[in-house]
Amino acid sequence: MKTLRHFLSINDMSEEEARVIFKKAEELKAKRGKEQQSYLGSQTWALLFKKPSTRTRLSFEVAVRELGGEALFLNSQDLQLSRGESIEDTAHVLGRMVHGLIIRTYDQKEVELFATYGNIPVINALTDDEHPCQVLSDIFSFEEKRGSIKGKKIAFIGDGCCNVAKSWALAAEKFGFSLWIGSPLEYFSPVKNAFVKNTTSVEEAARNAALLYTDVWISMGKEEEKTKRQKLFSQYRIDRYALSLASKDALVFHCLPAYRDQEISSEIFDERKEEIYTQAENRLHVQKALLAWIVGKI
Repeated sequence: MKTLRHFLSINDMSEEEARVIFKKAEELKAKRGKEQQSYLGSQTWALLFKKPSTRTRLSFEVAVRELGGEALFLNSQDLQLSRGESIEDTAHVLGRMVHGLIIRTYDQKEVELFATYGNIPVINALTDDEHPCQVLSDIFSFEEKRGSIKGKKIAFIGDGCCNVAKSWALAAEKFGFSLWIGSPLEYFSPVKNAFVKNTTSVEEAARNAALLYTDVWISMGKEEEKTKRQKLFSQYRIDRYALSLASKDALVFHCLPAYRDQEISSEIFDERKEEIYTQAENRLHVQKALLAWIVGKI
């Protein structure tokens, strides 16, 4: 019996497997529109989303279709899950009708339960704990422009407890780069490994960094903390001063959506928008390669 592959966390693949995906993503990006790959054949993949989405939904729906499959979007409010049906029952039924499941939800335990009971591949498209597809694509985007990330200093400015920062922290150990998180003390990263450094100083995090990275101050589900967070994070932003401390050829990334003049200044966003929009586009190419890996075609 073939072993199912899931991607629920950055920890679910080795660096070597990630690099196989990067190589395929590079190939698929170069050949897009010239050669149609049918890695998903006539498969139907469900996208079960409990949170709003732009880039994740677009990139996965297009990816499934460009690989020869069909994408079925499922709003959780339209399913019996919203009326109390168990994840176990829902997973069993989905597993008999679709070939794979892409989930965007709040609780990491939910994606793990779907993977346990569905008997189909499951991909984490974002939870409160992790955003592994985002960070996998981000590393590809960095290396596309600057070569190997190994040994580089990456600066994450903002909420070190957010899902994107957590996935970056896990990736640091896997890929061998140094992640400096500049955030208020109470938002230091909960991920503990030798490659992650927490600091309350934006200057210390940004100095000589090869990449300045940020995310929104107020993540989905944290809206009730808006006033508190805006006050605490007011100095934790990518602006001209932070960029002046980084390496001369430093990249600037934002996983979007961006709130200009909060976590990133309008000036820097507009100056670096090509980097940021390419970062967003690469979600499509890397996720196409991820899907091909998930189904064992690469």
